[in-house]
Amino acid sequence: MTRQEERIRARRRQRRKQAMMVRRILFSVCLLIILGLCIYGYRNHKRVQTLGGKIDRLEQQLKQNKTDRENLRKELDDLQKELQEKQKELEKIQAALYDDPEKPNVYLTFDDGPSANTDSILDTLAANNVRATFFCIAQKGEANQKRYQRIVSEGHTLGMHSYTHVYRTVYADLESFEKDVTGISDYLYQITGVRPKYYRFPGGSSNTVSKVPMKECIRYLNQSGLTYFDWNAQNDDATGKSYTADQLVEHALRNVKAAGSNVVLLMHDEQTKTATAESLPKLIKQLKNAGYDILPITDKTPLVQHVSKDSVS
Repeated sequence: MTRQEERIRARRRQRRKQAMMVRRILFSVCLLIILGLCIYGYRNHKRVQTLGGKIDRLEQQLKQNKTDRENLRKELDDLQKELQEKQKELEKIQAALYDDPEKPNVYLTFDDGPSANTDSILDTLAANNVRATFFCIAQKGEANQKRYQRIVSEGHTLGMHSYTHVYRTVYADLESFEKDVTGISDYLYQITGVRPKYYRFPGGSSNTVSKVPMKECIRYLNQSGLTYFDWNAQNDDATGKSYTADQLVEHALRNVKAAGSNVVLLMHDEQTKTATAESLPKLIKQLKNAGYDILPITDKTPLVQHVSKDSVS
């Protein structure tokens, strides 16, 4: 074999070795790529499984929450219906007290609340097993919401006394008056679940501050199916004078006696009327001793109106 042939064979062997090395390298690279893809695919598969599980759990929670909300809403609706039924039953029981027209009746009414004084008044009424009527305005805050609810739950009559009690707003014109009545009605209904049906005009039906003729306001209440009550006796806690609790009792008893056998007594439970709250235990005792039945306003209560609803056609 010549030297040239040996060099040719040597170059061929060298090329075969190089080709073999390239194939090994390519095989190793392909193997690494396949292995990497397998690992990546496995991890993605596990991630997809994990996410799928979370999605399933979230969907179950959403379904459960929706069911819980629906159950709570149904329970709330049932409680409101039960409250309204109990209120109707209570009104029937209260109405039965009017079987004897000869009995002297006095209706304790409180305007401008609720406030902290309302708590004390409600405590006194509960201690003496007496029901009263509260003509309320739209007082805000959680504490006052609980007072509205307590008035209803303890069997008292919840009435309306305007939303703001600001004369220039309430009586600016008939539209303003109508808006105010609707506002306080909706406000009390949202808090208590009871739609009030008794109203007391700020300043009474005979007030002289209204810019709209009062007969127009009365006509609106008549058409709306609302009944308004004025008063024929008061304890004088709204005169602007600083009477003591004993003086308020004295004034109330004198005015109740002068009013006859069907007396709607005006008092106030706003924040500044602490003396009124303090006078209530003695007043109740004196009224009972005088032979009066102390009752809340109901559909059977004889109307006491400064301007009669029947005078408005």
